[in-house]
Amino acid sequence: MKTVVIGDKHTVLLFSFAGIEGRVVDNEQHAIEQVKEIRKDKEYGLMIVTERVAQWAYIWINKTRFSKSNLLIVEVPDKNGHIETGKSLSDFIREAVGIRI
Repeated sequence: MKTVVIGDKHTVLLFSFAGIEGRVVDNEQHAIEQVKEIRKDKEYGLMIVTERVAQWAYIWINKTRFSKSNLLIVEVPDKNGHIETGKSLSDFIREAVGIRI
């Protein structure tokens, strides 16, 4: 099973350092197209999306979550932090693990 990340260029770059395939999107239409394309490909087992992409493509993401698909979808904050709280990914890691990165 393959893993893919969909998000802004900074998030995609970060995940590429771990060897994860990425797709850069910068608008709602492109985000929806990418999510729909990945939904069709049965080789993918994990789709990581930024919260912004999740907002843009929420209908297609929810269709995937509530279908019998084997595709797991995980939302992560982008470089600007969590949309509601403004916390960054490193803030979440610090709270969860107790170390500053």
